[in-house]
Amino acid sequence: MSKAKPPAVDPAIASDPELVRLGQRIRSLQELAERSMAEAETLSKEPDKLFETFERFMQLNEQILGAIEQAHELQQQFRKRRQKLEAERARRLANARARFLAEGSPSGGTRH
Repeated sequence: MSKAKPPAVDPAIASDPELVRLGQRIRSLQELAERSMAEAETLSKEPDKLFETFERFMQLNEQILGAIEQAHELQQQFRKRRQKLEAERARRLANARARFLAEGSPSGGTRH
């Protein structure tokens, strides 16, 4: 079974400064969570030092949960922004097509 390809994103939408900023921030938070999880995993492999590492482990836990929560919120903002831009693009295309059809196409065929 092959995966369906996601629809191509308009380059103007993909390069939207707000979307780019949100995407970078999401990746940054994901990387932070991954680094923190790796450190927490390392700490968990040293059970004889549990009393010494407990406080740091709990800090990492809070950091991971906070980063995941923030990334989730940013992903929702990203999705809403992209949907808004895609809707605006669809409206512009529909209006352009309607104007083209209203003007009437040249007789005799296509542009190919």
